[in-house]
Amino acid sequence: MREIVIFGTGLMADEAYMILSCLKQYEVVAFADNDSAKWDTKKNNLPILSAELLCKYPESAVVIASSYYADIAKQLQEIGAGLEYYESVQPLIGTLSYKERQELKALVERKAFGRLRYYNLDYEYRDLSEWNDQGKIGKKYLIICNGGYPRPDNPRCAFVHRRVLRYVGEGLKIEAFGFIENESFETYEYEEIRVFQGGVHELRRLLRERSYEKLLIHFVDKNIIYAIWRAGRIKMQMVVWCHGYEVMRWNRTYYCYSDEELKQNKKNWDQRDQDKAYFLRKIFRMPNIQFVFVSSWLRQRVKKSVGILPLYNKVVPNFIDGEFYRSGTRQKEDRLKVLCIKSHTTKTYANDITAKAILELSEKSFFNEFTFDLYGDGELFEQNFAELKQRQFPNVFIYKEYIDQGRMKELFASHGILLAPTRCDTQGVTACEGMSAGMAVISCNTAAVPEFMNEDCGSLYEFDNYMQLADEIAYLYYQPEEFLRKCKNASARMERQCGFDATVRKEIKMIYE
Repeated sequence: MREIVIFGTGLMADEAYMILSCLKQYEVVAFADNDSAKWDTKKNNLPILSAELLCKYPESAVVIASSYYADIAKQLQEIGAGLEYYESVQPLIGTLSYKERQELKALVERKAFGRLRYYNLDYEYRDLSEWNDQGKIGKKYLIICNGGYPRPDNPRCAFVHRRVLRYVGEGLKIEAFGFIENESFETYEYEEIRVFQGGVHELRRLLRERSYEKLLIHFVDKNIIYAIWRAGRIKMQMVVWCHGYEVMRWNRTYYCYSDEELKQNKKNWDQRDQDKAYFLRKIFRMPNIQFVFVSSWLRQRVKKSVGILPLYNKVVPNFIDGEFYRSGTRQKEDRLKVLCIKSHTTKTYANDITAKAILELSEKSFFNEFTFDLYGDGELFEQNFAELKQRQFPNVFIYKEYIDQGRMKELFASHGILLAPTRCDTQGVTACEGMSAGMAVISCNTAAVPEFMNEDCGSLYEFDNYMQLADEIAYLYYQPEEFLRKCKNASARMERQCGFDATVRKEIKMIYE
C-alpha cells in the first residue's frame, strides 16, 4: 500500500481524499498546505503540514489537490529531497484498469451523491510513444486552443480553425491541440487538420514526443505554460493570442453576479486577479513570446490591469473569412428577416436584451411583417427567453441548439439583420462574420465593438438599452435604403479591417519570424 500526502485542504482536497480512500492500494497519511494558520491542526483526523515538513514522509508520494498546482509543483521541486509528486489525482485514476475505474466511479458517486466537480473518473492514461516523430525532417507548428479545438459535434473555437485553414492553404504544416483539463488523450481529424486533445499531462508528453518549430497559443493560462515548462520546451518560440477573459479582471463582468455573490466571493476573485497579473507580468517579459491582442481596446485594458505590456506585442484582429461568409446582393425585403446566434452561458452575451427588444417591437403595427430566428444554448437559455416562449408569437422561432459554421453561413445568407447584443466584447467575432456576409448588424457601443463598426456599416445601441435596440430595428424597417447601404459598407469594412491581408498574412509573417 502506497502512502499519500494530499497537498491542499479545500474542496479539491476533499474529493481527492474521497477518491483515494476508495482505492485499497493507497493510504492518505497527511495533508499539506501553505496557509500557516492550518499547520498543526487536523483534517479528517490527519495532520496538516507545512511544505517543508514533507521531508518527514520520504516514503510518501504527494498528490496536489489545488487549482494552484503549477505553483505548488515548482515549490516542491525547489524543496527537493527526492519528493515524488503528482500534479493531480488524475494520473493515479488513469493507471487503473477499466474495471477498476468503473468500480471506483460507483463507490465515489455513492459517497458524493452524484458527479464530482473537479475530477474525471473516466480518465485513462494512454501511451503517446506511437506519436514520436523526433528527428523527422520538416517544420510544423502546433496550435493550442484552451477549451478545445472544434470537432463535428462542437463548434468551439471555430474562429481559430478558420485562420488555421488559411495557414495550411499558404503552405504551413499545422497540427492542433485542444486543451481540456482532466480529459484523456484523444486524437481525431477535423476538416483535414490533425487534432490532439487532453490536459496538462497529455500536452506535456506530446511536446516531448513531437517536434514543433513554434507554438501558437490561444487563451493562454498558467497551466498551459506549466505543461510547456515540464516538457522542457519553455524557451521555444511562441505566439500567444490574447482574446479577453484570460487576460482581464473578473470585474469586467460584474453584472453577472448578485450582491450576495459579490459579498461572498469578491475577496477571493481579487486575489485570483492578483495571481493572474503576477503570472502575466512574468510571461510578458519573456523574449521568446510574441503577443497578439485582437483589439486596441483590449491592449489598453490589459496595460491598466496588469501594469505593463509584453516586450513584443501587436494588435491584429481575429480573421474574418469573407470568402467563406460572403453572400449575394441584399434586397430590401431581407431587412424583415432577423437572426440572432448567441451563447447563453453568461449575461455578457446579453440575450435578455434581445428578448426585451422583441417584446418592445411586438407593440408596433409592423411587427408581424418580421420573422425572428433565435439560435443558441446554455444555462441561461430558458431564463432569457421565458417570456418570449410564453407569448408564443407566430413569427418568433426559438432554436435551442449550437450551429456550426456551415449552417451559420446559410443563415447569414437567408437573413438581412443580425442582432449581436453584448455587454463586453474584445472584438465580437460573430458580429464581424455577419458584417462580412453583408448583413446589417446591430450591437452595443461598448468595449471594443466601436473599433469594428459604426453607423456607416452597422447600428449601435447604448449599454443595456433594449428600447434603443428595438428602435434600431424599426429604423431599418422605415429606411430600406439605409439598410442596403449598411449591408454594402459592412462587407467592405470587414474585408479591409479583418480580411486575409489585414490578419492572416500578418500572422503568417510572425510565425515565420
